[in-house]
Amino acid sequence: MWSRKQLKQQGKQALRKNWWRIIGISLMLSFLAGGMRISFRIDDAASRLTGGGIGIPTNAQILNEWYLSVERNSDTQTGQVLAFMGEHYTPKKGILAGIYNHMTKERSAFFGFLNAMNDFLFKDKIAEGFVILIGVVLLLLFLIMVSNILTVGQCRFLLENRTYGQVKMGRLAFVWRVRRWKHVAFIMLEKSVRLLLWDITIIGGMIKRYSYRMVPYIVAENPDIPHREAFLLSRQMMKGNKMRAFILDVSFLGWHILNVFTFDILRHVFITPYTETTSAELYVALRQEAFERGLEGTRYLDDEKLYEESSLEDYPVESYKLYNPKVKKWIYLEYDRTYSWRSLILIFFTFSFIGWLWEVSLHLFGDGVFVNRGFFHGPWLPIYGTGGILVILLLKRFAKKPLVTFCLAVVVCGAVEYVSAWLLWEIKGMYWWNYTGYFLNLHGRVCAEGLIIFGLGGCVFIYIAAPFFDEIYRRIPKNPARILCAVLLLLFAADIVYSLISPNSGTGITDYHVQAAGAIFRRCL
Repeated sequence: MWSRKQLKQQGKQALRKNWWRIIGISLMLSFLAGGMRISFRIDDAASRLTGGGIGIPTNAQILNEWYLSVERNSDTQTGQVLAFMGEHYTPKKGILAGIYNHMTKERSAFFGFLNAMNDFLFKDKIAEGFVILIGVVLLLLFLIMVSNILTVGQCRFLLENRTYGQVKMGRLAFVWRVRRWKHVAFIMLEKSVRLLLWDITIIGGMIKRYSYRMVPYIVAENPDIPHREAFLLSRQMMKGNKMRAFILDVSFLGWHILNVFTFDILRHVFITPYTETTSAELYVALRQEAFERGLEGTRYLDDEKLYEESSLEDYPVESYKLYNPKVKKWIYLEYDRTYSWRSLILIFFTFSFIGWLWEVSLHLFGDGVFVNRGFFHGPWLPIYGTGGILVILLLKRFAKKPLVTFCLAVVVCGAVEYVSAWLLWEIKGMYWWNYTGYFLNLHGRVCAEGLIIFGLGGCVFIYIAAPFFDEIYRRIPKNPARILCAVLLLLFAADIVYSLISPNSGTGITDYHVQAAGAIFRRCL
């Protein structure tokens, strides 16, 4: 019989083995879900809590807000993300804002779909309804084809991490690598639909969340299990354990209370990884009980190498029953590597393009208008590429100490942003961003919110993004890679010259003023 104390101790031990990778996975899945944004603005807090006057929330108010957020934990995972997004950002203008507002208001992609159809058919808002409908369909496809599958990949990583010392982040792609993504996507979609239907009964939805809690872990161990058997086995494993699992979840209450005093940082760097490793330990304990009880569905739980003691650093992929001999390696993501100058150039432009795409998307979906962000005219924001490359070159030696890496990434990326803002003002006398009014900003050029995100983003760069893109760019033959680098550098040089003469400016680009506290500012990574 398992105990909370034992599971939590084992969860801590598993977390210590691979702390930085588990945090990286949690952060990456949060970003992909679009639900994580660390923010604390005095003017926002004042407006919400004091009706417009400047004020600081009391401890009682903070705890009350946290308690309300705990009550909402009965939502689906997607509902929690949408609710969090809706609480922290509500765009007011533009057609595409309807996509965001419908889903955050209803806390459900399904009901967002119904609202879009309602607007489309009954409210004479054909264009807006059509755009919302497309957005909801794309979100549903993303949740089905990517987000749900990555959740199973995360469970696989956590299970392997218990036994093996250096599990790679490539396990997130486990389902795709064994070519079982269609079956797994169907099972996870069925889980979401079942919970949606049970939510109608309110109490039933809460109960069934615990009944189906083991499904992702069961599928992570054996993605070939029939969907009916996966749900039946999960229900049988959780029978008599639902209340105990609920109490296990409640036992993290103290950590959540402490988190409100750390501006939500503790949740991302410790609480979430800790609860995830503990959940994996719960599955292992229930799996053992299932074998002791002789449950019929245990015949599908046949990956014993996940639980045997081993001196190996990584799971023996070649011995896995679904191993595909045509795939020699699962995705290899190792930060301790040497980057060629070709990879560095291509990674610079990749980061710069991703940064440009991110900021353009924020304006497009927030205001319903396309804004070519940045000083330059091309599809790149070199401040992102520069920060990413500097983090890779300067901080790789500290990568074995994630907390040190995070702090140094804050310093490096913050310095890049501050110097860039200062130079642009000195050269052109205009602001391309302004954080005046943000919590702990320095001359409006950097702010605490942005620096925290820079630290997290820097860790993502050095541990995940850079190794991932380097693996891709290494496969490009040398001569085509050299030509591509040369073309990109020439185009970038031409853009530098032209932009110095006629910089990219205008509405949504340079219409910032020092006195305009509370204006719409550039969002960071």
